[in-house]
Amino acid sequence: MRLKKTLLKNGLLYVILDNQIIEENNLDIFDLAEKLSRYGTDIFQFRFKKITDKKALTTAGKLSKMIRKAKKRFIVNDRADIAYLTKADGVHLGKDDISPKQARKILGRDKIVGKTVHSLEEFQKFKGEPVNYLSLGPVFKTKLKPELPCWELTELKNFFSKRNFLFAIGGIKLDNIGLLLKENIRNVVVCRELILSGNLKKTTEGFKQCLAKNS
Repeated sequence: MRLKKTLLKNGLLYVILDNQIIEENNLDIFDLAEKLSRYGTDIFQFRFKKITDKKALTTAGKLSKMIRKAKKRFIVNDRADIAYLTKADGVHLGKDDISPKQARKILGRDKIVGKTVHSLEEFQKFKGEPVNYLSLGPVFKTKLKPELPCWELTELKNFFSKRNFLFAIGGIKLDNIGLLLKENIRNVVVCRELILSGNLKKTTEGFKQCLAKNS
């Protein structure tokens, strides 16, 4: 159960290692993971599109080994089978993926199953589902899914004040995270805002310092 106790903490920084963004910008995913681990990232998610299963499995396997060795948490996006084969800490599911119950059957009860929800209506559907955390977003406009409406921060505040295991996601930057902190939103998920920042150490430490004030 020590694995799930990570999610009881506040001030968690969760970084998505998006394979497509990383390759388009000629970055090394393993170098990113190693540095981000040292600089204070708590949870990593490997998100991959338009690559072969073989490459995804190989990459996820290496990431899983190095991230867990650093005593951080490693999550695979979408694919419970790859999460299982690479001994990842869990899987993160989207709207069109298998259900949390199906993922739980593959991974077992001791692994982490996460889910993204984009509205209050979606949130209501997951009552009773075997998920360990939810990502609520987008909280700000994001290039990944610009068509989605943003959550009202006051609405998010009500969720975060009553429940653990919640993360805010979508367009979060150092220059707007203060708006989340004012609403007592404790944990955040970031992607391009961090990995494309140009200064991993400074940006990661900046996020962690902001979150520490709210934990």
